[in-house]
Amino acid sequence: MKHILLTTLIAGSLLPGCKDSPAPMSDVPAIRSIAFEGLPDENVTFDDANSVITVRMPAVLEGGLKPVLKLTEGAEPIGLLPDGTIDISAFCYCSKPAQDVFFRIGNKTKTATYRLNIVATGLLAPQDVYEETTFSLKTGVLKLSLPVQNLYDNHRIDQISFKGEDGKSGAWVYADGACLTGCRGEEPNRIAITLYSPIDRELKPGKYQIEMKGLKFPQKLIVVE
Repeated sequence: MKHILLTTLIAGSLLPGCKDSPAPMSDVPAIRSIAFEGLPDENVTFDDANSVITVRMPAVLEGGLKPVLKLTEGAEPIGLLPDGTIDISAFCYCSKPAQDVFFRIGNKTKTATYRLNIVATGLLAPQDVYEETTFSLKTGVLKLSLPVQNLYDNHRIDQISFKGEDGKSGAWVYADGACLTGCRGEEPNRIAITLYSPIDRELKPGKYQIEMKGLKFPQKLIVVE
């Protein structure tokens, strides 16, 4: 009788332990929370169920889009730029990205993917900062990098003009339906333009005002031999 009672007590003591044991944890990496340096929390929406991160951009993105993450154990971000920011250059070309832009995290065995949605909150405009770009006609290649506001909205720019301060010289460039502008992930808030020959035959030495899409830039182009 004592033996039967002891067996019953042992069996009864095991049942609650089985009932309360936690469910096996998933080994898929996940974002628990996300914010971005320099951005208020209300500018960031994290749709965990659909794996979408939406960011309402400020006019000027100071220091790039740098995530502040809380991740599941063992997970880490994948593909960040060397300074720890996300490359969002796909949002500053003339057309929307052909494919979604993704942000990925991973652990030793698996990867999780989140779609990045960028929302501009204003119109493209030059920053009121004076800079000069020097272009040597001998190189045949003109590279401009101009500071702007509200860059990341896939603005279509296919025309650019240079007006000489002498009132006589100048050049007008039309891309014939192509895209003139882009940007580099390592240089936030700067619109990038590269022009090849015959621009070296169209411009003469001097100082030029830069204009595109009806916007006059305070930055100047200096052309030298």
